[in-house]
Amino acid sequence: MLRYHAINKSYDGAKALDRIDLDCPAARTTVLIGPSGCGKSTLLRLAAGLIRPDAGEVRFEGAALGPDNLRAARLRMGYVIQEGGLFPHLTVRANVTLVARELGWPRARCEARLLELATLARLPVGLLGRYPLEISGGQRQRAALMRALMLDPDLLLLDEPLGSLDPMIRVELQEELKTIFERLGKTVVLVTHDLGEAVFFGHRLVLLRAGRVLQQGSAADLLERPADPFVSAFVRAQRGPQWRLEPGAGTI
Repeated sequence: MLRYHAINKSYDGAKALDRIDLDCPAARTTVLIGPSGCGKSTLLRLAAGLIRPDAGEVRFEGAALGPDNLRAARLRMGYVIQEGGLFPHLTVRANVTLVARELGWPRARCEARLLELATLARLPVGLLGRYPLEISGGQRQRAALMRALMLDPDLLLLDEPLGSLDPMIRVELQEELKTIFERLGKTVVLVTHDLGEAVFFGHRLVLLRAGRVLQQGSAADLLERPADPFVSAFVRAQRGPQWRLEPGAGTI
């Protein structure tokens, strides 16, 4: 569904992505992991059309993204940035339905979809009239997911969606997000720096360093068959004494 072909991207002369080739298959969760500054979020911004590559192309369902098709492609994508990115001056209801209203959806259709998503994301309906600063961090993330799902997109792009939450809320939302992904059968590209979270969500894990893909495959591939010394070092740095790979986790 989503493919990066020979992607280069630099900022002020510093290379952020270096000859990236990557396929993100349909109805699967691809997790991008790696240290800060390795290019994970840049890949999401390229997919969403927020930036353009210096070389190479991003293909969505076989078509290269460009000026002629970018708007139509974006309407088939849901994007959750770090910490949710809700507009503070809009209520939860207005945040979630913003694009649908701009597209001219009737009020009844917007409200029906809103209530459907509130049930899916387990956000109490009584919070829909509140502003983002009037609800908790976990509730804001649920609202941000609802906004991303409002148009029933084919592709979900999630950039550290749970990174700012406290551990108990994060674990709860991990379970619920995975259930949602499986129930809806969406294609998901998720960025995280946390290996345990990557293993939990990912059908395919992609480890980047300095703008290049070092290894991709199942969690077992990275853990048991590292392709580079940095892969081993990255895994070793994140594995605590109680960390275990569950049978079947992270397989393709």
